[in-house]
Amino acid sequence: MILNEYETTYIVRPDLTDDIMTKLTSKFEQIIADNSGTMLVAEDWGKRKLAYLIRRHTRGHFVYLNYCGPGNIVRELERNLGNEDDLLRYLTVQIESSVDVESRRVLAEERRNQRVERMAALKAEEEAEARYRAEAEDAEDDAPIEEVE
Repeated sequence: MILNEYETTYIVRPDLTDDIMTKLTSKFEQIIADNSGTMLVAEDWGKRKLAYLIRRHTRGHFVYLNYCGPGNIVRELERNLGNEDDLLRYLTVQIESSVDVESRRVLAEERRNQRVERMAALKAEEEAEARYRAEAEDAEDDAPIEEVE
């Protein structure tokens, strides 16, 4: 059986609860598994500003799925994505055809680790910037006030 690698990104309404988001993601992961697919990565990218208004929403909750499977998997997944009222948009892209699932799983794990390291570095940088600003404000507050006559 020829397996292809796909990635699907979908955007749901931003006002959904975490419980509903988890159920939706689980539902789509189950559809992939039921159609002989292998899930590589499932990431919740969180709420982000949309480039343009979609169904009166300026923000959306983004979810990314990366998986391997036969060609019919996309048809079934997109059929279910289209039936969801809470979804604003979705897009599926074929990354590679005729892939080895194990090598893709290893590659996905490496990319996930790199992403975690990058996010940790960004968070540390933001925290350092916040500390610097707080120290600058404290130094400004401690400076003697000169009276002007």
